[in-house]
Amino acid sequence: MRFHLKSRQPTRPARPVLDPGESDWIARSRKPFGAYAVGTHVPVVFEQYARILHPAWSGPHAPVRWDEVAGSSGRTIHALAQWESISRPPDGRRSPHLFVQAPRRGGLPPDQLASLCRLLTRFTGTPDRCFIGVWEGYGWLPLSDHAAARELRLDQRTFLVIEGSIAGATAVGSRYWNGPFQPEPPTLIWPADRAWFVASDPDLDSTYVGGSTAMIEALLATPGLEAWPIGSTDRVTLDSDTINGIPPDARRHR
Repeated sequence: MRFHLKSRQPTRPARPVLDPGESDWIARSRKPFGAYAVGTHVPVVFEQYARILHPAWSGPHAPVRWDEVAGSSGRTIHALAQWESISRPPDGRRSPHLFVQAPRRGGLPPDQLASLCRLLTRFTGTPDRCFIGVWEGYGWLPLSDHAAARELRLDQRTFLVIEGSIAGATAVGSRYWNGPFQPEPPTLIWPADRAWFVASDPDLDSTYVGGSTAMIEALLATPGLEAWPIGSTDRVTLDSDTINGIPPDARRHR
């Protein structure tokens, strides 16, 4: 995979920025972008972390789990598995495909996002006051939210953030799968009480979550989510899969 790094941008109209009291803790607690680690995306302040694998697809409404694909390919599924590795047999031959589309990058599909949000609601005291961020590169927000959106600028990424209930995150994401010109799902979600943090990235096919031990255990047990426990220092790049290795034709995309 190749991460999109920020290049010099032309001068643009100023947008209000998110109150530092609400956002400084994120920048202060994250690892540098160049570390390419879980802690690059989720602040390193939580008891536990988890990785949710975005599904592959055998049809428009037919998600396919990574462990099924790994089994078909003769590969090993594990917490740091990478799609490019587990979806290709070790001998390089083409195996019978269970999927027609690889996992989509950028965020969870609507039903899985809704399932995650229902879980998250149980583990915050401020479910009606959450921050929902969308990577600015998607270039959109619902028209009703444009005036209220504020910028959150982090290392190599800038987000447009709105404030509302966690249900708002589900509403934003629910339009993602309905057509090619529909908005992407949220990139960041966190509650005002900072009880947990959810981060996707436009270049990643997994979503990362930090929270309490009880919350992460509940997440790992949630039906419909293919999730693994992971550490904040674990890398998110192709070379993190030391069990399956990197396919030769994928090395140039690292």
